Amino acid sequence: MKIGITEGADPTANLDWMPWTYDGNPAILITKRPELLLPMLTGEENIIIHCTITGWGGTKVEPNIPDWLTEIAYYHRLCNLFGMERVVLRIDPILPNYNLALLRAILEHAEGRLRISFLDAYPHVKTRFSNANVRLEQSTFHQPLELRRLIWDELGKPEVCGEPDMPITPCVSSMDCAILGVEPLNTEKHQRPACHCLANKTELCGKHNCTYGCLYCYWRT
Repeated sequence: MKIGITEGADPTANLDWMPWTYDGNPAILITKRPELLLPMLTGEENIIIHCTITGWGGTKVEPNIPDWLTEIAYYHRLCNLFGMERVVLRIDPILPNYNLALLRAILEHAEGRLRISFLDAYPHVKTRFSNANVRLEQSTFHQPLELRRLIWDELGKPEVCGEPDMPITPCVSSMDCAILGVEPLNTEKHQRPACHCLANKTELCGKHNCTYGCLYCYWRT
């Protein structure tokens, strides 16, 4: 059985996931706007929710995202509605000019699973940062492995998504299958070398440019 996922768009900006989910199919919804997603849900859906809260809300990096304390309050409300097993606190991406104290403050609110990943510095992403006059201290596509491992250690070794040379917990994993009641389907085909997602994964939204305007967005606009 397939597990729908909203990697191509925030589910608050593209509603193509709704028929799939409301029909009772399993899904993983990844959102930066839990306060907008919450009213769309009843608590009866067979879903896992990733709340992406980076700490950059309200800055030039995430100009149309509320501050992290606002979003954390709705993360807790989703945990109350679905249970902490089904709501994941996700810091994605972590920028090279990170604030460790802020990351720790966000993670102190975690009720269950934690996930992190690091900025992929595509050329068009670098251009966006430059045009916004925001310094980006990253000269290579991936941040140096020693820096990624240092942050991972400092944050208590949470789940890691799509990072080469690090332990990977894919966005669609055997753990997710168990939570959603789905038989895992193994595959050797992945979106990228560091992607270990199971073959259960199917995109629900497709590529969709939202209006949130985050500088690090990998979709080319």
